[in-house]
Amino acid sequence: MLIDTHCHIHESDYVLAADDVIKRAIDAGVTKMICVGTNENSSRQAIDFSNRHTGVVYSAVGVHPHDSKDGFRAIEQLIIDGGKSLVAIGEVGLDYHYMNSSRETQIVALEAQIDLSLRYKLPIIFHVREAYDDFWQILDNFHGVSGVVHSFTDSMKNAEAALKRGLYVGVNGFCTFVKDEDQKQIFKMLPADRILLETDAPFLTPVPFRGKINEPAYVRNIAVFLGNMRQVSLDELASQTSANAIRLFSLN
Repeated sequence: MLIDTHCHIHESDYVLAADDVIKRAIDAGVTKMICVGTNENSSRQAIDFSNRHTGVVYSAVGVHPHDSKDGFRAIEQLIIDGGKSLVAIGEVGLDYHYMNSSRETQIVALEAQIDLSLRYKLPIIFHVREAYDDFWQILDNFHGVSGVVHSFTDSMKNAEAALKRGLYVGVNGFCTFVKDEDQKQIFKMLPADRILLETDAPFLTPVPFRGKINEPAYVRNIAVFLGNMRQVSLDELASQTSANAIRLFSLN
């Protein structure tokens, strides 16, 4: 069994047919997937989508740092209304690359959503880009946070900082085409019990499907590539990463 812990196939602009995508995923051994919200509307769509595909699709609700300028007040009600398919808050965090929302606005939204995660006992799917100095300072103001640093592409220092804080690290198709040797070393050194597999579909399509729209079925290709990189079998990697996902997100 494989699990795609981060995708956006629920979004209204995802162009592939949902039923076909889910069938291809299951045929590839990807039997569970988490649809992750990026704003209030996207989060609502994630809940609705997961409720239509119970037992296979789960949801996370949250406001991405890009969208934090548009508000996050509805997220608590979505958590309350989310039902059994809701397994996380996300994706939330800090992104100083594009600065679509101001630094101050991003920080307020992040802190508020961490607080929600603690009150409702939900793990967090973090998005952090070029903002780790602020991120660690904010995170360390809270106690008992659990979650994953989604789509990790940063330094060994920050990978170790995430592990030190008990966070999981999300690995996706980026690992199949990255050229930087330091990045490759990070994927090789990550403890097996701290890795989560993800696609971030429709983005970051792995080799050999570059140029195509990403989908959860491609988790299998990511797993094969990462297993070869780490010199472990597909079965071993699939078993460990699925156990990690089930543990963090309390999947049933």
